[in-house]
Amino acid sequence: MSLLARMLKALRPSPPKSPPPRVAAVFTPPYPAVGWWHDDPAEQLRNYRSWVYAAVNAIAQEVARHRPLLYRNTGPAEHDLVTLPHTHPLCRLLDRPNPWLTPWELWYLTVVYLELTGNAYWYVAPHAADGSPGELWVIPSPWVRIVPDRTEYVRAYEVAAPGVPAESFRPGEVVHLKYPNPLDPHYGLSPLRANALTIDANTELLRSRYQTFLAGARPGVVLHTEQTLTDATVTRLEEKLTAKFGGRDNWHRPLVLEQGLKASPWTLTPAEMDFLNSSRMTRDEILAVFRVPPPITGLVENMGLGADIWFGARVVFCEGTIQPKLDLLGQVLTRDLARRYGPDVTVAFADCSPRLLEQRRKDDELDAKLGLRTVNEIRKARGLAPFPDPRFDRPLT
Repeated sequence: MSLLARMLKALRPSPPKSPPPRVAAVFTPPYPAVGWWHDDPAEQLRNYRSWVYAAVNAIAQEVARHRPLLYRNTGPAEHDLVTLPHTHPLCRLLDRPNPWLTPWELWYLTVVYLELTGNAYWYVAPHAADGSPGELWVIPSPWVRIVPDRTEYVRAYEVAAPGVPAESFRPGEVVHLKYPNPLDPHYGLSPLRANALTIDANTELLRSRYQTFLAGARPGVVLHTEQTLTDATVTRLEEKLTAKFGGRDNWHRPLVLEQGLKASPWTLTPAEMDFLNSSRMTRDEILAVFRVPPPITGLVENMGLGADIWFGARVVFCEGTIQPKLDLLGQVLTRDLARRYGPDVTVAFADCSPRLLEQRRKDDELDAKLGLRTVNEIRKARGLAPFPDPRFDRPLT
């Protein structure tokens, strides 16, 4: 290496050294990582707002209005399903879960916890006399920790309410409803967790919009002039425009400018336009992950077709979103609650599709004409009392 090259190398400044970790941490942004609440049930519940609330509230309200069907399953045919009387202990339990909770609230809270955390827990309080199920209580999901077991799958449920020592419950005392989770066999996976990044993006968009309004509205028009205006002149123009065009009754008045002034509207920049598009996109992503059509949340763009759009959205919502959840609830409650009253006692929900009623009427009419079912069989399928006349127990051919 020549002397000149060695001199230039010596004079060349050395690359800056990276600061030690402690110093570098001082300059990191004070924001948590995106989706940091992904595994925290308490923080998941705090996201019950904005479009998450609109979607989850619609699902929970729809599920809560459906009453479960309680029967004994004695065979594969429809007439083999023997409906339980209203005096049956299981019917009374679901009709009055506990002194402070109505059936509607029971189902609503259950679905809300499922949608937000993927898990819902019912504490089955036993009767003091015989130990049979006496009351049902919804346990908030953040309070529960599952203790796994190698042989029994679940050893216990530890419930720790705020300010109260943790208490352990046997598996038979808790009914655990959850959405299947391929990542964890014990805890469910909620749609909210699966869409954590979009939820955070929507939250930041709402905060940015709030800060924009908090900082003050921007001007709707810009005045241009080649002259140099004094502060007094600028203040006078602002006060004059505000006094003349302020309020909802004056916005349409014509604007007459002084000599040398030109007006142009304040237009949105491409970045601001993209900001608005991002807000709509995150809304659609949130509604899509919960499988809630926009009209169900009140977003109807063409009011002229409101009834048709509403019916179509109801069909998609009930058949694609609500019915699978009702099937899950019925099967879990049959396994963990109804089987305590007998090996054939079943909890199920009727098909909630709006198209079902008209199709059922057509099927009943066709079956009656062909003699496939009797009138009393059709009445029984609809939950009506049979006619005492024996002629209605024979096919009408």
